[in-house]
Amino acid sequence: LACGPGAPGGWDGPAVLSGHRAVGQLLVVRPEYAHEKPPAEPLGEWAAITPLAGPAVLVTAVAPDALLVRRAMDEALRRLG
Repeated sequence: LACGPGAPGGWDGPAVLSGHRAVGQLLVVRPEYAHEKPPAEPLGEWAAITPLAGPAVLVTAVAPDALLVRRAMDEALRRLG
């Protein structure tokens, strides 16, 4: 993933990052998600939970710094059990 200053194709502008310089993703796979997944929803100010095909969800966070991304991921794990 290339984003921020010097990234190609417009991936350095405010439409993409709006000054946020840290990104993280967490893939959560659980057998019980084959029957019922958590809904797609925002997770605080910096992240979102997105159901995927199969028994998985993807948590994505974009924040001003890595500490806020980490906190968003920790909150996702708490919420997802």
